[in-house]
Amino acid sequence: MHRFEDARLLTGGGRYVEDVRPADALVMRVLRSPSAHGRISALAVEDARALPGVVAVLTAAELTDLGVGPMTALSPAANSDGSPMAEPRRPVLAEGEVKYVGQPVAAVFARTEAEAEDALEAILLDIDEMDSVTDPERAFDGTVQLWPQVPGNVAIDWDKGNRTETEAGFAKAAHVVELTVRHPRVAIQPIETRGCIGIHDADTGHYTLTTPSQGVMSLKGAMATYLGVASEKMRVVTEDVGGSFAVKIWPYPEQILVLVGSRVTGRPVAWQSSRTESFICDAMGRGRVDRAALALDPEGRFLAFKIDALADIGAYWNAVSPSIVTGGAVRTFGHCYRIPGMHYRVRGVFTNAMTTDAYRGAGKPESGGTLERLIDVAAERLGIDRMDLRRRNLITPDLLPYTTAMNETIDGGDFPNIFARIHEISEAEGIGRRKADSARVGRLRGFAIGTHMHATGGSVAERSEVRALPDGSVLVRTGTQDSGQGHRTALAMVAAETLEIPVERIRVEQGDSDFLTKGGGTGGSNLMPIAANTVHRTARHMLDKAKQVAGHLLEAAPADIEYGLGDFRIVGTDRRISLGDVAAGWDTIPPEQYDGDLGAGCVAQLDFEGLHTTFPNGSYAVEVEVDPDTGQVRIDRFSGVDDLGRVINEQTALGQLHGGIGQAIGEALMEAMVHDPESGQVLSGSLMDYALPRADDVPMLNLHWAPTDSPNSLIGAKGVGEVSSIGAPGVIVNAVLDALHPLGVEHLDIPLTPEKVWRAIHSARA
Repeated sequence: MHRFEDARLLTGGGRYVEDVRPADALVMRVLRSPSAHGRISALAVEDARALPGVVAVLTAAELTDLGVGPMTALSPAANSDGSPMAEPRRPVLAEGEVKYVGQPVAAVFARTEAEAEDALEAILLDIDEMDSVTDPERAFDGTVQLWPQVPGNVAIDWDKGNRTETEAGFAKAAHVVELTVRHPRVAIQPIETRGCIGIHDADTGHYTLTTPSQGVMSLKGAMATYLGVASEKMRVVTEDVGGSFAVKIWPYPEQILVLVGSRVTGRPVAWQSSRTESFICDAMGRGRVDRAALALDPEGRFLAFKIDALADIGAYWNAVSPSIVTGGAVRTFGHCYRIPGMHYRVRGVFTNAMTTDAYRGAGKPESGGTLERLIDVAAERLGIDRMDLRRRNLITPDLLPYTTAMNETIDGGDFPNIFARIHEISEAEGIGRRKADSARVGRLRGFAIGTHMHATGGSVAERSEVRALPDGSVLVRTGTQDSGQGHRTALAMVAAETLEIPVERIRVEQGDSDFLTKGGGTGGSNLMPIAANTVHRTARHMLDKAKQVAGHLLEAAPADIEYGLGDFRIVGTDRRISLGDVAAGWDTIPPEQYDGDLGAGCVAQLDFEGLHTTFPNGSYAVEVEVDPDTGQVRIDRFSGVDDLGRVINEQTALGQLHGGIGQAIGEALMEAMVHDPESGQVLSGSLMDYALPRADDVPMLNLHWAPTDSPNSLIGAKGVGEVSSIGAPGVIVNAVLDALHPLGVEHLDIPLTPEKVWRAIHSARA
């Protein structure tokens, strides 16, 4: 079915944060550090405060006086020895020193954008430059020190896996393949930039933050903590969101500043990031260097796999970045392969750059891509067919449920079947002929097949409400938040199926912390495994409660009442009452007749229960053609088979896969944040310098389903949002390097830009 949201959004009916800006709102602009590292020797704002239209200017000193606290990580982690990770103080506005280009230093509040920009120009900011480092490998050598209390810039040293078994696997291996794989930082660029509106009610002391997000409850708690107020005095509202991919989940300094600015000025305050500003003030994705190794026995069976990683943290920890570089990286470590020994060690290092955090896949694209690259290199070095090497190491159905060395229990799947299907769908047997056809016209053709897996996650602090209304409609409230994925349609379909009523009668509300007092938000592809399952349970619970009311209205025992197709009926009779009439009838029951069974009427609230993890998985095949004269890579074919469990809405699921593949193409072939190694300046800080995939970079996609059940999902769905962004980058890279293999090129780090590919070709030929 078509999504409910589309007609409104496509005809200009969306309500984004800029659409709801109050008419009397002041404009906030932020003065940002032009230096990557340095001491603030002068900061004078008096001239700016005196300009026409300027209502206030805030610096760190004023925030201290107002009791605004520092920002802290929301999911801190410990080192392997149990000691706490290093977490330097992260001020909302810079205190004494700046640590990265773009760090907020002061905030201006003015009547108009022009007046706010003039005020920024009037602020005197002098910075005594210090040495900076933006490369995690250089940061790790400790030559440039960001924080005196963090030796070698190592923020955390963490590991997981069966180290003893892994070491034994390498010790007895017939073959060991080692490779360093770099996954650079990428900019997360949804079509709508970040923005926020802050309102403070001086009479009640209440704050309201309107901002695009992926869940209002976590922001509510964070804002209350940073402002030093009770959570009851904080409300967060999210209306429509123009894309996120995780970048809008987190609390940011600008959100705190609009709230404080409203408190200081007595006026609503609005801020909207420019596109260029987003390249220096938004959390970044990826940023990892994997020193990896794979151990194999004489028959090519995998014995052990390990990664010793450096993770680029940025200058400060972000909200959940500690969990992304640690646990997030290992949940699907080894993915669809049977590998007895696995070990992952990561040292997170501080660099003079904006923070990193989760981005579609959250640590899994790096781990999966590194393993898929190692397998191809191992096949080439050992003289084994790449597909056969994968096939002989897949986890087979008889081993399921399968507990990995990372203590994740894969609940279901049929990986050999999917691998056989992708081999057929992609016409793998004909690749030799197609390579010859390309060679005749001077092109290099490459082909690769890889496997992938996601472990759905996100917060389990989810609550759903289902309420039958007198007009026959049903209201569903959820703590999750869509940013374009069509959550309202998906949850309405689940509720309608459970209640056996037309989906058009379901209305889904989200995005207001006053609706529900609990909600985990969206993340980790958790809509179907967590929110939809909770809606399903809550709808059934509501029917149980409504049956009590129906029995009262029909003057029958609840045990004699049955429900179906939107009506309650007395068993064996034609007496019935609709769900809507039951909801209306609840209001006619005198309060003195209420009893414990009637409860609150036709409404139920339930929290998520059960195991939240499902394991969607699949296999992709990619075929590319490379122009050796320009280095340009063209993806000619992209085929896929995915096991998402039960697909509730095929159109939405395909859209999610398409988007993830598009982002994977960007990550593999185009995207990387580039900093000047000496000054720390951002060199790829606009869409003139940072390449994003366009429509003609994405081929026609040949995608198929191979569903299996998950015992962890009541409704059978496994989740989809991050599956293709996890699985596609590695196989794209392998296809390009297969094209270059005849020239002797074994490995290149992403992105595989035309220049990088051209240089590799000409260097090999020389």
